[in-house]
Amino acid sequence: MCIACFMQTKHQTTAANLGRPISSSAMEALIDKPGPIEVETIPSADWVAPLSGLLNLKHPTAVKAGLKDREEPIEIYTHLLRHPVHGAFMIDTGVSKRFVQDPKAVGVGMVIRKFAKLDRMKVRNEPLSAVQSKGVPLKGVFMTHLHFDHVSGMPDIPLDIPFYTGFGEANTKQLQNLFVQGMENKFFEGRPAIQEFQFAKDPNEKFDGVIDVFGDETLFSILTPGHTAGHVSFVARTADGAVLLTGDACHTRWGWDHGVEPGSYTFDRAKEQRSLLALKGLSERHPNMVVRLGHQP
Repeated sequence: MCIACFMQTKHQTTAANLGRPISSSAMEALIDKPGPIEVETIPSADWVAPLSGLLNLKHPTAVKAGLKDREEPIEIYTHLLRHPVHGAFMIDTGVSKRFVQDPKAVGVGMVIRKFAKLDRMKVRNEPLSAVQSKGVPLKGVFMTHLHFDHVSGMPDIPLDIPFYTGFGEANTKQLQNLFVQGMENKFFEGRPAIQEFQFAKDPNEKFDGVIDVFGDETLFSILTPGHTAGHVSFVARTADGAVLLTGDACHTRWGWDHGVEPGSYTFDRAKEQRSLLALKGLSERHPNMVVRLGHQP
């Protein structure tokens, strides 16, 4: 059996050159204070997905609400971050027009081309164009995780730009990776090794781990496993207050409001639910924090 075939990508990984572990209490003591990070969330594409993938329809709250499977309209985002010293970064890549218009040419496999409803994916803003419009060179891409709808802007990202993920995100083994690994290998071909954030156990036990990304208490990455093995979320300190980017720890507004985790698009349901509730707890302790979800406003 080809064990490596079950990885998200065979691309080389290395320990990240950014980030230092801190406690969740140290992060929370800071995040209500205004900070220097600028965050712009850009709807890169409109899409649809089965509600059963986006929400656990077997959750008692969803059952009580009478939710049934259906097509759900969603958006695919990229978030542009600007740090006054370290420069411009993206969180997730949005969608390249080439990914939608000529997927085979950029390495998208037959299974995704056939089943992912790429014909329903309507690009609104290409991520690299959005970065270039700011007139600031891109320094890196922070990935919440490596699912195909989050890496689908990679064909437009220059090859020398470093990518950062949670630890184990790239090489955790899962059967479904058989269908995406070829594409992701192609996307990462010729790029530097994937840099993995090095988390330590949160001494306050509110999260699985927290790091101070730039080491200056302006941007924090939170380990929120469950949707994928190495999924991460981010909190940025901006001039207008804290902004939480959940990634796919929560896809939908209904799921966030009702504390219901994603459905079939889940690596480990128990961890996914724990991560979602931990993020909700964070937002409740900091009610002025802006929350931006994985796929809906």
